[in-house]
Amino acid sequence: MILQVGILLVLAGGRYGSAATGEQPVALTMTDFKFTPAQVSLRAGVPAQIRLVNKGAVEHEFMVYEKPKAGMMSMDMHEWARERSYFLGVNPRVEGAGMEVERRGKDVVMVMLRPGQTASLRFTPKKTGTFEIGCMVPGHYEAGMKATFTVR
Repeated sequence: MILQVGILLVLAGGRYGSAATGEQPVALTMTDFKFTPAQVSLRAGVPAQIRLVNKGAVEHEFMVYEKPKAGMMSMDMHEWARERSYFLGVNPRVEGAGMEVERRGKDVVMVMLRPGQTASLRFTPKKTGTFEIGCMVPGHYEAGMKATFTVR
């Protein structure tokens, strides 16, 4: 029931989690083929919750990683992004039904959502800087499915 209420608040454009839980709330929508908003900004040391909603017609992937070098091909980027995941050492808690989560030990490196699915990541940002959010499903990144992830 709580998960359903949270989903309704995100879909209605409400802020889920802010003052009541002390979290930095972010609603990130995945469509064919972009992330909205295109820029996510968080404060280091303050708990955060990223609510992912796939409103697209196909599966999408959520990865956050170091900014790639110019000219990298997406085939190489998937493994490259896994090895440079923002969440390595952060151990976010992932909630949601039916999603696919790839981990390296306790660390999340990727969340895959089918159309209509939602997921939530709760964590405390540690590393500061500018990173990239990307979907590495073949052809999606090339179609522009990426965003900026900044932690100050």
